[in-house]
Amino acid sequence: MNGQIVLIGDLNARTGQRADFIVNDSDHINNFDGFDLLPENYITDSEINRNNQDTSVNTVGTKLLDLCLSSRLRLLNGRFLGDSLGYYTYMSSSGFSTVDYAVVSESLLSSVKYFKTNDFTYLSDHVQITLYMKCSINIDKEIGLEEKGWHWIKSYKWTENSKLKLIDALLTENVKNEIIEFEMVNYEENQVGVDEATEKLTKILDNISSLSCKATPKTKRRKKKRKFKQVWSDNVIYETKRQINKIGNKIRNNPNNNSLKQKFFELKKNLKKMVKHKKYEYKQKLYNCLSEYINQNPKEYWKILKSLKNKTEKDEIPEY
Repeated sequence: MNGQIVLIGDLNARTGQRADFIVNDSDHINNFDGFDLLPENYITDSEINRNNQDTSVNTVGTKLLDLCLSSRLRLLNGRFLGDSLGYYTYMSSSGFSTVDYAVVSESLLSSVKYFKTNDFTYLSDHVQITLYMKCSINIDKEIGLEEKGWHWIKSYKWTENSKLKLIDALLTENVKNEIIEFEMVNYEENQVGVDEATEKLTKILDNISSLSCKATPKTKRRKKKRKFKQVWSDNVIYETKRQINKIGNKIRNNPNNNSLKQKFFELKKNLKKMVKHKKYEYKQKLYNCLSEYINQNPKEYWKILKSLKNKTEKDEIPEY
């Protein structure tokens, strides 16, 4: 595999404590009985052990490890400051697992400052994972993403029928010819060659996706707006969120504590109910105010509608 790879996210792979490198790899086998069995540019794998609280391995995990072995990729989980113990990254009522990873080319390991798995929170069943690397990037300030046309790239959604459609698409003569043509071209090993290869590969993937997936509608780019406090929220919801996050911090170091886990999911369930109830109360109050203002105070009526249109909610709806 040419180039350097950084892969990060939820991979649904459970890798246990199996090695992602060739164990006991050595070049001593070379010149065996007068024959050079290894190529001159062969580089032996470095054995860097990793920790993992999740000792289970699934099919996807095996495939990920095979990819690491064949492509000189390395898992950062359980190897770096911030996750030296290989913490769990997913929690459900049935148990824990590690399925969120950062995977990089072995040559990039020296550029990794640290990799961190954060605490469990009320936001998700997965923890946030953070990767810090030393990079040297020259930003082209003259050419923006808009001018490069990245906003025209289509988005696709995987559906129930996409798997069969994908198989059919890969078997079509048109797609097979495009892939063969792409593989036969010797691209220059410079920026021009990379851009040319990227453009052609993108067209191939776009063609395959259009045949197998559902195209998602384009959305207009919106400027970032200031975040306003959720008017339906209150101190009880805030305190519940704080308690969930506090317990999530304890669970990280005590995953076998069932009472903490039970309390965590109990609070999350209560939070969901409270949020739903508070939103309903807020909408009902808003509706009552609008019903009253439409005849008695038209100015205030349109003022509220305008604030809703601009998504700038008022801290309090005035009562009359």
